[in-house]
Parts: sequence; C-alpha cells; structure tokens
Amino acid sequence: MRGRRKLTVLALGAVGLAAALTAAAFVAPDRAAAAAPTYLPADPAQVIATVPARDPAEVTARQALAAAPDRVELAVELARGDIERYHALSDPRYLGRAQATLDRWWHLAEPPADVLLLRATIEQAIHQFPEARADLDQLIRLRPDDAQAQLTRAVVATITADYAAARDSCRAIARLATPIATPIVVATCEAPLDAIAGKADEAYARLSRLVGAARAGDAGVRGWALTQLAELAAMRGDTDAAAAHLGAALALDPEDAYARNLLADILMATGHTADASRLLAGREQIDSHLVRRAIAEHDLHGADAGKLVAAMRDRIAAAAERGDRIHLREEARFALAVELDAARAVGLARDNWRVQKELADARLLAETAVAAHDRDAAAPVIAWARTTGVRDAALDRLLSRLDRADRVEAAR
Repeated sequence: MRGRRKLTVLALGAVGLAAALTAAAFVAPDRAAAAAPTYLPADPAQVIATVPARDPAEVTARQALAAAPDRVELAVELARGDIERYHALSDPRYLGRAQATLDRWWHLAEPPADVLLLRATIEQAIHQFPEARADLDQLIRLRPDDAQAQLTRAVVATITADYAAARDSCRAIARLATPIATPIVVATCEAPLDAIAGKADEAYARLSRLVGAARAGDAGVRGWALTQLAELAAMRGDTDAAAAHLGAALALDPEDAYARNLLADILMATGHTADASRLLAGREQIDSHLVRRAIAEHDLHGADAGKLVAAMRDRIAAAAERGDRIHLREEARFALAVELDAARAVGLARDNWRVQKELADARLLAETAVAAHDRDAAAPVIAWARTTGVRDAALDRLLSRLDRADRVEAAR
C-alpha cells in the first residue's frame, strides 16, 4: 500500500496513504501460516486494549441504518467516517467496518456513485489495484467532473505504472472549475509523474514556488505537497531539504504516518539511526512504524531491540495466518535488515514489484538484489529505469553497484 504515496482524500476531508505504509498486514508468500499464541490474562481486571469512545451521533446513525438498511446516503456517511479513522489511526479494521457498512451495495456491478468511490478507496488501500482502477474508471464515466475520483485514479495509475492514465487524470483535475482543483493540487498530482520521467529538478522548482506562495489554505493539501517535495528532494540527493520538508509536514499534522516514516527512512539512510528510533518511539501500534523502529534498534543494539523484533515477527505471523498479502515492502526490509536473509528479502521484493511499481519499490528490489548478489532479480527495475528515464540518487547508486558487480563477474 503496499503502496506508497500520500493520497489526498479530499472528499473525506482527510489526508491518508495510498497503501503501503499504514495498514497492519504483512505476509511472507513462501511460508505456511504460523499460529499466533493465545494470550489469557491472569487478572480478569487487566486492561488488554483501549478502544475509542463511541460518538453518540454515530450510534444514532447506525441505529437509523439498522432500521432502514436501504438508506445508502446514511451508509456512505458512516463508511466515510470509518475511512477517516483508518487514515487517522492507521488501523485497517476500520476499512473492514466501512466495507461491512456498504455490504448491501458492495457486490453490485453498478452501485451508487458514492459507493463506487468508497469501494475504490478501500480497494486501493488494501492493494486491490485492478479492482480499484475498474471502479474508478466506471465512476469517471458517470461523473467525469469528480475531482476525488480523478485524483484517486491518478494515484492508482501511478502505483501500477500506467503513467499516461495518471497524467490524463491530473490534467482532468486542472480543467475542473472547483475549489479542489487548485494549482498546488494539480502540481502535486503531476510532480511524481514528472520525476519518474527524469524531470525531478523541474518538478521540485515548480512545486516549491507554489508551496511557498500558499502559506495558508488547507493543511491537508499543504502537508501532501510538502511530503511530495521531500520525495523530490530525496531523488535529487538533497536529504537535508527532504528532512526539512518532512519536519514542516509533521508540524502541520503530527499524526501523519507517511511523513514520519519517510523522515525515519532519511534519518537512517544518513546515519542518524538513534534520531529515527526516537521519532518512532511510542508509536509502535502502527506496523510501519514498528518495523522501522525494530530495524533501528536492532542496528543500534538497543535495549528494546529484542522486544521490538519479537513484536514484528508476531505481527508478520498473524498476518500470514490471516492470509494477507499486502505490505511485502516492509517485510522485505525486515528480512534484509534484521533477519539477514537476503535471498528471502529479494523474493519478497520481487513479489512486491509485481503488485506495485513505485520508486520505493524499485529501490527495494535493487537493494535486495545487491545484497543477494542477484543482478537478474533486479532486471525488471533496470528495464523500468531505462524506459522511464527516472533519475534518483539512491537508485542510481544501487544500479551502479549491480553494473560494477556484473562487470567484475564477466571479467573473471
């Protein structure tokens, strides 16, 4: 979600992740499910988990829906609320609740338009990209001026490397006469496409100007743009600028899990592993934070390393038991950095690449291929980089290492 990027959920009034870094499911494709041990507290008064207080208005709405289950507008309102909670808490159970609320219409070939949008949003979050794309294409045929549908389609198309379709959706947003279709939204939509086409410098300059001019406005949109600026800066090799942009995004929204993960990655890549661990401390309920903190503490030989690594293994096993196959990106990182199993890591990274083809996925497959001394495993990424013309500081270094290793092997 396992994707990667910030998805501005404008219709829901929240900013969330397009996949990968926030759901709580990891699975190894080549391993039988491991049974998680059952925990029985010795004290019946012991608190096992704390759940949020129920909103009285939501309780009333659910009672009304139970009394009149065909009220689609009420179901849509409740499902939107649960998707907002998913984005805020990074808890995929809320996606399940939203789907259950929409169950009456979920399997219809032609559900109401609002249900189509929410169904596509959920499908995208759980990495059902073909299904999400089909629903979004159908919705856009019904409502071509739906900015949220176009934006979500741009995200899904980018994740699956359909750059022409993504560009079409960004351009469609630019033509809309709605408050959503601002220059900063359009530029943030187009920036990753320009960057993948080898124009990261131009995209960074354009988006920087717009962010600098838009000192006020929607905090969610501004945070999304700042994280995109950070990614562009990282591509250009300017990790200081990337960290500054992410710090600004977290100042706007301290609960922005994507920005926090990206900042932690930059800190670890630049030798500030202890800072990365501190950035994530206390937030291990989010699996994407846990995996990074487990890696950081493992590298630091920290006092919490054993506990964090064990917790991550438990969550991987629990996901395997459920049969989940999302977030292979994070499990591949764990296998490489903690388990020191390069062969398994490259297999996971290869499977992940089959699902989503973003820059982070390309870097991961190249990194695991380097560790496994398996240039052939990186062949899809090498071909992708040549076809797109993408230039990325980290990926370029990794591909250069593979080329050098290949030349050395050939000279023997």
